[in-house]
Amino acid sequence: MSAWRLLPLFVLLSMTGCAALNYPSDEADANAAAAAAAADGGPPAPVLLEVGFGEEAVQVASLSDADDGAPRKWYELTRAARLARETGDFEECRERLAQAATQLTGRPASNAARRAVHGMRARLALDFVALRRPEEAEALAELLFEEARAEPAIGGPATVELVRHFAATRAARARESGLSESQLPLLRIAVDAAEQDAASLQRLDLTYEISQTAIREGDDALARRAIELALADARTIQASDKGQIASLEIYRARIARSQGELATAESAVTTANRIFEAIDAPPASRAVGESTLAAILAESGEAERARAIAQGALARLDQTPPVTEHALRTVLAEVGRMERDLGDPEAARALFQRALAVPGLDFGPDRALVESLTRELTALEARPGDGGDTAPSE
Repeated sequence: MSAWRLLPLFVLLSMTGCAALNYPSDEADANAAAAAAAADGGPPAPVLLEVGFGEEAVQVASLSDADDGAPRKWYELTRAARLARETGDFEECRERLAQAATQLTGRPASNAARRAVHGMRARLALDFVALRRPEEAEALAELLFEEARAEPAIGGPATVELVRHFAATRAARARESGLSESQLPLLRIAVDAAEQDAASLQRLDLTYEISQTAIREGDDALARRAIELALADARTIQASDKGQIASLEIYRARIARSQGELATAESAVTTANRIFEAIDAPPASRAVGESTLAAILAESGEAERARAIAQGALARLDQTPPVTEHALRTVLAEVGRMERDLGDPEAARALFQRALAVPGLDFGPDRALVESLTRELTALEARPGDGGDTAPSE
């Protein structure tokens, strides 16, 4: 089982696809444009006879109306753009695609031709990245992001790839400057675009990543959209990976709990625990699932049931194989939250302190969990009458 499928799932956003000028789905964009052109009654694309770089001549088939002075149709412009890109004339490519996009403006965002041209322009922006022309890449990307924000259905795989690149690079730039810049506005575009396409492993990974970023930044609505899409894809393309599905159900439960939807949260984590039992999952996974359920039940006011389940989760911490540091920290944190919500601040404080004392902060979710627990412990100690230090009354 790959590392990201273990509880908790975590993959950092990374720059992808910018090492070369030939991207895997260029042909898909071209095929979509060709299909849309055929539906419009457009002529077939010319045959590329020879393409070369350097001093040797470049031979290409001419367009039927390239020299007659008549305005070109959008599908002729996209063919001209493809030929220009093949020969390295990226300025010509950009101009022709912009003209094609303008011609298609009046069509719905879901129109195949508009989506294909949008995708070709997104790949051109990635070309500019690969060519180390960042100003041109960013200028074109911003135009496409604005278009995708206004009309979400226009996005596709190339839009997602462009978003991932700029989300990663802008986040890195902000860190280097000592600033904190949210990438959620960009990631919403990625989710919108991903929803337009079929289930895939790439989309599953993407939407999981976005859900985790949204959780850390407090956007529960975006996190919920992303995790629901990830879960649907996991059930569609990796239905046999029950452990992965259970893990995603636990994340869905946590997001629903954060949104105040306790019934949904309980249903999701119960599903996860049943899966863990059916596949005889290791103690770490089962302890995390049970402690999460205990915390949700406590918030719902089911004290007796919550404590019974929490005792079972804590007992698993001593089983073999030993649980990971993150699983240990997670279980202690969830049981601490249960005690807090059931009115035992001293027990909650002790569990939070034990969780914070667990070593190991190399794993991203551990750092996020420690930050959250530190805030929760501070809030707990500030409660009047809880035995912690409180501000003097005036």
